[in-house]
Amino acid sequence: MAEESSTRITLKELYLQVQKIQSMLEKLSNQFPGISDKLDDLEKEVNTKLTDHETRLRRVEMNLWKMFGALGLVAAVVPWLISIFG
Repeated sequence: MAEESSTRITLKELYLQVQKIQSMLEKLSNQFPGISDKLDDLEKEVNTKLTDHETRLRRVEMNLWKMFGALGLVAAVVPWLISIFG
């Protein structure tokens, strides 16, 4: 038969561990508001950059369609001008 080893944990040791855990939880709970504020700031910054990026893309698309319109006009007018002056 194998020998069983036993360990004694006293109430004092248990109490000290509970106190350490409580201290660590208090530190963590004090850090949460700061972390939450930082996350809120980061979220606002990301949303601002995303909105700005979308705005810039829309401007590029608008300018691209204006350019296509101008090229279409030139493609329609140039043959007409060549037939008149050519």
